[in-house]
Amino acid sequence: MIEKGRAMKTLTKLMLGLAGLVMALPATAEWKPSPAEMATLPPYCAARFDEKSEAFKSWRDSMGSDFMHVHHYCAGLNFVNRARGMGSSNKDRQGTLEAALRNFDYMLAHTHPDFSLRPEILMNRGIALSMMKRTGEAVGDLMKAIEADPKQPRAYMTLADMYSQQKNRAKALETVTEGLRHNPDTKSLQRRYTELGGKLPYPAPVEPVPVAVQADTDAAPTAEPGSTPPVESSDSAPPPPAETPAAPPKIGSPTNPYCRFCPD
Repeated sequence: MIEKGRAMKTLTKLMLGLAGLVMALPATAEWKPSPAEMATLPPYCAARFDEKSEAFKSWRDSMGSDFMHVHHYCAGLNFVNRARGMGSSNKDRQGTLEAALRNFDYMLAHTHPDFSLRPEILMNRGIALSMMKRTGEAVGDLMKAIEADPKQPRAYMTLADMYSQQKNRAKALETVTEGLRHNPDTKSLQRRYTELGGKLPYPAPVEPVPVAVQADTDAAPTAEPGSTPPVESSDSAPPPPAETPAAPPKIGSPTNPYCRFCPD
């Protein structure tokens, strides 16, 4: 009877422990977005969950082989959206954001470096980290995202908000100013710029970098006015015919570095 009583107590403890574990699980067990949640996500998310649809084939052709992993990114975005709807004191919020990070990390580890969504993934991982108060890591991801694609207004806004929280108003204004130079028509950046004390007019947009025209390699380079063809040494290869003078150095070469857009 004593052994039976001990066995019952042990079983009861196990059952209570299991119940506590279940209660402790965050509200992220159902990772697939609901129909209402799906409506808030990019259109390729719905396509990824319907492999027989024409939309699936179209997005796969557009994004390439990395599209097969994109449901992890969609799940990460959905977890971030869920976390936004939770109060900061909600015990499930941290677990929800950690689930978002796991999915973003998966995407960065399993997709090619030139995957079109990579800058956006970095930005959203930075946003999730900022929501978790992991400021240093968040700044790193957001800076990488901006470097990869400066046309991401939310990256600048998130950075500026973090600087403002640190009472670094000057750095926040500098960040928003740079954001406006790359995204001049973004209303949220314009509003934040004036709130931080920025002076009108708004910062001038970044001018596109001119693309140097590649010279025709078969055409003889044009000599600069007053230049003299180089003299070849006696032990070099035979000179070309007299009617074809030796070509001067190409513009942009180490001996003529004054062409602004020529290659090194």
